[in-house]
Amino acid sequence: MDYNKIEDTVFKKAMEFFKDNAVKFFGIDTKILAPAETEIKNVDIKTNYTDYLFYMEDGNYLHFEFQTTDKREDIKRFLYYDASLFYKDKRKVKTMVIYSADIEDVETVIDAGTIKYQVEAFYMKNLDGDKKLTLLKDKIMRKEKLSGEDILTLTFIPLMNSKESKSKRSLEGIELAAAIDDQDVKLQCLTLLYALFDKFGDIASKSKFKEVFSMTEIGRMIREDGIKEGIEEGKAEGKAELLINLLIKKFKKVPDDYIEKIKKLPIGVIDIIATEIFDLASLEDLKKYF
Repeated sequence: MDYNKIEDTVFKKAMEFFKDNAVKFFGIDTKILAPAETEIKNVDIKTNYTDYLFYMEDGNYLHFEFQTTDKREDIKRFLYYDASLFYKDKRKVKTMVIYSADIEDVETVIDAGTIKYQVEAFYMKNLDGDKKLTLLKDKIMRKEKLSGEDILTLTFIPLMNSKESKSKRSLEGIELAAAIDDQDVKLQCLTLLYALFDKFGDIASKSKFKEVFSMTEIGRMIREDGIKEGIEEGKAEGKAELLINLLIKKFKKVPDDYIEKIKKLPIGVIDIIATEIFDLASLEDLKKYF
């Protein structure tokens, strides 16, 4: 299954929603115009990814990172990202790092001599997740329309201050999202959770999330693609085994490395080799197909 295409769809939906609502939620005085490419390639052609990156109305970048750990190396990594962005596009970068509730008072400034670098920290510890969850429950049970800020709040509940564990709060957030009647709003909540869960979800919450997500439109796309791919993989595997047996019958023995390469060939190439097998003078003739 091409999960990359499915994830691209999910992340694009998440980015679009985040673009329209994040500045208000985090109290940033600017307007986001559009998402920007989050992939960064430096001069050594090493690829890195920011969490969220947007173009602001002044033409510069607004960069978000979500952190559930506090490592000294993190801010150096953000400096590297932002310096790479500036080097590539000559745009200024404003960076906000959102820290989960178990983190406070992190290092936000680097003095590297000539280079002075600073990020803005947003501490989820300052938000009462229990109170906000109760308010959202009431709103959803009364079938009231959720605002953009409500949807982001529900998404970020697991990161906020709470008397409960992060795992339990994650599960409650997923169940609450699943209880939303409006399918578009539900999908917005779940796509945002999908985009963020890789950073703060544990095994139990990820399992529950997959169960809920599988019932959505995108979840059904993943399931249907998986079935189709399984059928195609089965066909390809069967044809590869048949071709290997034919080659063994013709040449008595086929090297293990050739067998492995044949198993990895596209089904179309396997069909071509099978058609031309009688024209093969030696196993060396197979190399042109690898």
